[in-house]
Parts: sequence; C-alpha cells; structure tokens
Amino acid sequence: MEPKQLTKKQKHWLQYESDEWVEQGIINSQQQSQILGRYSTSHIESFYSSWSSLLLISLGAILIGGGIVLLIAHNWESFGKGTRTVLSILPLLLAQALTWYSVRYKPQLTGLREASGILLFFAVAASIALISQTYHIYGDLERFLVTWLLLGIPTLYLVESAGVLMLVCALILWLCGLEREPYWLYYLSLVPYLYSLFKRQRLALFHWALWFIVIGTTISIIYSVAWNSPLDHWMIYITLALCGFYYSLGKWLFGFKEHGFWTNPLCTAGVLGILFISLLLTWEDFYRYSHLDTDGKWGFNDYLILSVFAISIVSIVGFLIHKFKSLQIHQWLLIGSVLLAGLGMAGFHLGLSELVYIVLVNVYVLVASVILMSQGIQQHRLMLLNGGLLWFSFLVLFRFFDSDIPFVLKGVVFIFIGSAFIGVNIWYNKKLKQQAEQQEAGA
Repeated sequence: MEPKQLTKKQKHWLQYESDEWVEQGIINSQQQSQILGRYSTSHIESFYSSWSSLLLISLGAILIGGGIVLLIAHNWESFGKGTRTVLSILPLLLAQALTWYSVRYKPQLTGLREASGILLFFAVAASIALISQTYHIYGDLERFLVTWLLLGIPTLYLVESAGVLMLVCALILWLCGLEREPYWLYYLSLVPYLYSLFKRQRLALFHWALWFIVIGTTISIIYSVAWNSPLDHWMIYITLALCGFYYSLGKWLFGFKEHGFWTNPLCTAGVLGILFISLLLTWEDFYRYSHLDTDGKWGFNDYLILSVFAISIVSIVGFLIHKFKSLQIHQWLLIGSVLLAGLGMAGFHLGLSELVYIVLVNVYVLVASVILMSQGIQQHRLMLLNGGLLWFSFLVLFRFFDSDIPFVLKGVVFIFIGSAFIGVNIWYNKKLKQQAEQQEAGA
C-alpha cells in the first residue's frame, strides 16, 4: 500500500505523539515504526507555509511600507498641517483595513496575514512619528519605543503573525539594552501566545521566541545590575543563579530527552551561562568584590532583581527535590554550580579566605568537566563530551593567562588542546561507526 502523504508539520506532530505513546506503554517501538511507515512527508508544501516564503513576504511588506514613506517624505515640506495629518493616519487606516480583510475573509492565506500584520506594525510607528513631528510633540526614543510596543502587542494577538512576534520580541530586546529599566517584564505579555504556539506544535517559532526572551531578559538584568546599583558586586552570582534557573526550567518544560542545540533555548542558554560564569569565578578578582552595597540607593528595579534572584534559587531547589530520581550526575554538577554563588556570597561575609574559595572553585570545575567527558563517552553523547572538554580546556587556558608561564609553553599547550579536540571527536565517531557495523552484522 502506498504511504499516505503528510506535511512536515503533521509528520513531526505524529512523531512527537507516538514517542509519548511508547513511553506510556500504549504501543511498542515496532508498532510505532509501522505506524510512521504508513505516512511519508509530502514534498509539495503550500507556498505560504514555508519559512522562506514568509520571510520574503515579510521583506516585501517592509519594502512597500518603506517606499510609501519615502514618496510621502519627498514632498512633505510642501504639505499643510491638515494634509500631513491625513497622510500620517492614512497608512495606518489602510493597514488596518488590509489586516481586517485578511483575518475576517482570508484566514487561510498565511502570506496575506503575515504581510498585513507587518504593515500594520510599522504603520503604527510611522503614524506616531509623523503626528509627533507635525504637531511638535517631542519625546525621546525610549518613550517612542514603549508606545510602539504597547500598540504592537495587541496586533500580535489579532493577526497571530510569526513576523510580528519576532518584531515584538526584537523591540523588547532593544528596550532591554537601551535603559536600566525592567523592560523584560513585557515578555510576560507574550506568555499566553507562546503557550498557544506550543499547544499547536508550532515549535520552530516557539523556540525562536524563547531565544529572544532568554537573551533579552539576561541582558536587561545584567545591564541593570552592572550600572549604579547596590547589587553590582553580586552581578556574577545573580547571573549564575539565573542560568541555573534557565537550565532547570528547560528540563522541567521539555523533559529529559536529548534535544538539539537550538530546540531547547532555556537549557542551552543555561548550560552556556553556567560554564562561562563558573570559569570567571576561578579568578580571584570576582571573590574580592562580593559584598553588598547596603548604603547604595535602592530602587524598584533593584528589589525586583533581588526577587528574581531569590525566585531562581527557590525554583532550583524545588526542581532538585521534585526531579531527584530523574537527574543524572552531569545534571547535578551543572545545577550544583549555583552553589558556587552561594559559597561566594556567604563566604565573603563569614571570612572565608580568598585563596580557599578560588581553590575550591578550580577543583570543582576540574572534577565536573572530567565527569562530563566521561558521561559523554558512556552515554554516546558527543555534545556532552565536547562540552566537558571545552570546560576543562578553558580552565587550563585561564590558568595559563593567570600565570607567568613562557609563551612557547603556552603555544605548545594550545596545540595540545586543539589536537585533543580533533582526536577525541575522530575517536568517538570511529567508535560509533564500529558499533553500528557490529549491530548490522548481528542483525
């Protein structure tokens, strides 16, 4: 019997659901293979369903809007106030009409909905700017972006556009890097929409939005703590706790199955942050400034970040208790790195020697990286193996930069580490190939 045709989205949904059936014991692996074998992926996808088409449509919408603005701007000075007002509002009205038509009468045309949503999103900004210029309503960039964002979020829920979602996330990210304000809280307004994406299995869009949220939130918190904050000396510890929270939340939401680098942004960002910050803690300068500036001026943002820090610690402890039996040793080590932050903050006030703390952190990173490499070999996980190797290698490199070792010896060590990376990966891939050949021979 000829296999039935499914789209890539439908086949991905069936694969995901059948994995759950196997785990729950409803079917076995052989039955899952038979079910999946009845369906093949259709190569003739709808034009509007592909990301490349959506990208081109979005770009076309942006170019059309930009062209209209340029044509109006060319003769702008010759228009009176009344004409300017009409021309300022006209693009917004036209974009709203097109959006209403696409949502009301052509909801099945994804391309039309994407184009109308993006045109409406930029028409809002253009109208705000032109009206402000016409009537001399002065304001700064920050107020303009906030106003644009507050009007753009309802557009997202109305149109349900992938392009508008990315633009809203990028706009919040822009605000996060602009001022020392908790603009990352605007990401909370996107939670219902992201949950809807997850339920509808629109995972690619869901993952990209999560990347924006993780990056924006991290940048905003670091920026807020680093400048004129009584928490500035705790910045590295707060960031480490936040990364531990990302990792535990990613495991809680997506489970303990092995995911790709991009498909679990919370875990990936958490691991990268844990590895990097734990290496920074091996330098003596960071422990030296672990005191809290109680005499500094505290504001709402400082109390909010301190609350985020406390929530992160409590959430990590709750995750460890709830998932105690599911965690493997390398996961314990990664999440346990947050203890280095607690040790640093408490140790400074309890009189812990700087040398003792630095030695403890170095030993922890050394032991943890070796265990990660061994776990990667045992579990046949190349990413885990390379992660442990990277962690160990950077620890060695940091210690070289922190010492008076001759450059020639440093160069030899660099060559040795590079050769180790290449050799380990070649050996690992060769081992996997031999195992595959043995399995085929046994079958």
